Amino acid sequence: MLNLGQKIRDLRKERGLTLVDIASKIQVSPSYLSAVERGLRKPSIPMLKKISDSLNVSAAYLVGIMNDAVTAEKIRMMRESRNLSLKDISEISEIPLSTLRKFESGMAKPDADELVKLSEALNIPMRYFLDQDDNNNAIGSRLKKLRTNQGMTATALADKAGVSPGLISQIENGQTTPLLQTLESLAEALNSSLSYFLMEQDDVKDLIATLNPDLLDLLSDPKVQAVLRVVKECNTNELKYIINYIHFFKRSRNLL
Repeated sequence: MLNLGQKIRDLRKERGLTLVDIASKIQVSPSYLSAVERGLRKPSIPMLKKISDSLNVSAAYLVGIMNDAVTAEKIRMMRESRNLSLKDISEISEIPLSTLRKFESGMAKPDADELVKLSEALNIPMRYFLDQDDNNNAIGSRLKKLRTNQGMTATALADKAGVSPGLISQIENGQTTPLLQTLESLAEALNSSLSYFLMEQDDVKDLIATLNPDLLDLLSDPKVQAVLRVVKECNTNELKYIINYIHFFKRSRNLL
C-alpha cells in the first residue's frame, strides 16, 4: 500500500498540479510539501485536511482507509446486498468486467472516476468509499468512547501511547488537535486504526438509507444486533478472518 507522501504525490500528479500549485493553495512552502511527499515530514491533522481538500479527497483516504481489501469488501457487500452480479454492475457502470473482478479480489482499486461510476451503479453516496470529516471535536469524542469501551483510564492509555494524561484529557475535551504521529500512537494503543478517528459518521446514515427493506428488517433483529455488538469489538485481523470465513461458508453451504 502507498504511504501518505506517495499518495499525496500521485494524486497531485494525476490532477496535473505542481508542488507550487498545492503549496500556494494551502499556504505553505513548496519545500515543506516536497518533504511531506518524500516522507521526511509528517503533517499535522489540520494541515492534512488542507492538503486533502486541495486534492479533493478525504483525509481518511490519505491515511489509508481506502486500502485494497476494505474497498474490495465494500464493493462486494453493496453489490450482493442489491442482488447484482458483477456483469450487472459492469453493464450499469460501463466498467469492464475484468476490471471489476480485480477490484473485488483486491488486486486493484478504483480511481476517482471509477468510484463515481460505482457509487452511481450501486446507488450509494461517494462518502461510502471516501469518508470525509471536518469536525475536529469528533476525534476527541471517538477517542474517549473507544477508551472507555475498553475499560481503560486516561492514564493507562497515556502510558501505553507514550504521551501525557493531560494531553489525553485535552484531546477528549476538544481543547487541542493531536499531531498525526500522536494519533497514530493512540490508535495503536487502542488496537484501532487511524482512519477510525478521521472518517465521518454521517455516511453511515446515508448508507442505511440506501439499504433494501429486507436488509433493514434483518438489522432490526435482536440476534443480529447482538452479533454486531460482538463484531465491533474485533480488530482488523479478526474482522478479516470473520469475513473470509463467511465467504467460505457461503461457497460451501450446499455441501452441508
